[in-house]
Amino acid sequence: MNGFPITAIHQVEITSRCNLRCKYCPSPKLARPKVDMDERVYKETVRWAKIFVERGTQYEFNLHGIGESTIHPKFVEWTAYAREQLGPRVNLTLATNGVAVTQEMVDALKPLEVKVWVSLHRPEKAGPAVEMFKKAGMLCGVSADPALAAIDWAGQVDWHVSHAPMKCAWIDSGKALVMADGRVTTCGLDASGIGVVGNIFDDVFAMRLRPYGLCAKCTHTLSPAAAALTIGEAA
Repeated sequence: MNGFPITAIHQVEITSRCNLRCKYCPSPKLARPKVDMDERVYKETVRWAKIFVERGTQYEFNLHGIGESTIHPKFVEWTAYAREQLGPRVNLTLATNGVAVTQEMVDALKPLEVKVWVSLHRPEKAGPAVEMFKKAGMLCGVSADPALAAIDWAGQVDWHVSHAPMKCAWIDSGKALVMADGRVTTCGLDASGIGVVGNIFDDVFAMRLRPYGLCAKCTHTLSPAAAALTIGEAA
């Protein structure tokens, strides 16, 4: 089978819902249903991530997708579950707009050693979140990418592009994202699910990552090995 085997469940989209409607994001125009991941799907996702951690091919578990993870009703509980299952050496990471962040949430996340990036989509809301995470020693960075390093989500939104080209961190690295409905997709830019390669309840070992419809317009550049493959079709 052509393509690269999956070596990590790099991201999990625990919700495809968001509490903002930014023009530079595909979320407001999302064609697929906006849903919260259910517990059965999440635990299966973590189970596969644990397999890859034990194999020595996964070092990070990113609790972020197209939606805003902090609005999932079990966000803190599920973050604790990931830490328990994946162990202390795995980096648990999160990108958030900060709108739903509270001091109570920060206090609960601190002992879990979550690394947080806050995006300045709504500065008046993000600012307090930045300060709370900073004081807790959890803040890794603040993003103003829509202005300073902008992308158009591989042509999915009408927005200027100022992000410098960079090597694709997904396909030939074997990193995959699990969407809120349990489908496994090729990369974190796949808002509509056209790069889906299977379902988390399938045999992830048998799945293969390869270039798909968004790659032609993406600011990420493919390696020669990945570029040599033909465009894949959704599963």
